Amino acid sequence: MSMLTPRGMGGQYKITGKLYPRMTRRRRRMPVVIAIVVGLVVLATAGWGVYHFTSDDSGDKAAACASPTASTPPAAPPAALPEPKTITVNVYNATKRAGLAKTVSEALKARGFVIGKVTNDPLNQPVAATAEIRHGFPGTTPAKVVAAQVAASTVKEDQRTDGSVDLVIGDGWTDLAAPEQVAAILSPPPPPAPSRPPGC
Repeated sequence: MSMLTPRGMGGQYKITGKLYPRMTRRRRRMPVVIAIVVGLVVLATAGWGVYHFTSDDSGDKAAACASPTASTPPAAPPAALPEPKTITVNVYNATKRAGLAKTVSEALKARGFVIGKVTNDPLNQPVAATAEIRHGFPGTTPAKVVAAQVAASTVKEDQRTDGSVDLVIGDGWTDLAAPEQVAAILSPPPPPAPSRPPGC
């Protein structure tokens, strides 16, 4: 008698064969499918973000590295300075050193300037600098050329209406500036080219 046969039943209800009820697990397919879909969505979102940011960076870099002439107009060239042969210079001596105005006027004439009056300072004012350059409004540009001839000179505008320029020799006078120094003052180096961002 089998142990599974109820008592009093004899062998009538014997369990035979292999038809036992089996406990089978149902495959859980839905969570796996959902996980795959979510993963694909995450990968697609990440790929779109990488493409978006890299394309923006390349566009910004191209704009930053664009030629400066495309957005910034070129600087206007400096105004041409007049030639010494077109400038009339009055040479005045404000010191007690006799004959200094004549000596300086001859040196300026050798450099091509037109010499006007050569005498003592008519204003009779002390000048502590090497020289004082006096001019009216029409002589503003010519005065720059004359001032370049004397190192550490001062410039003063008055009410005259012509383009003449006065060079008043002061107590600090030594000599005219060397031609190389004058050329360096009147012809400064060009401005540096616009800088570009690194990597351009």
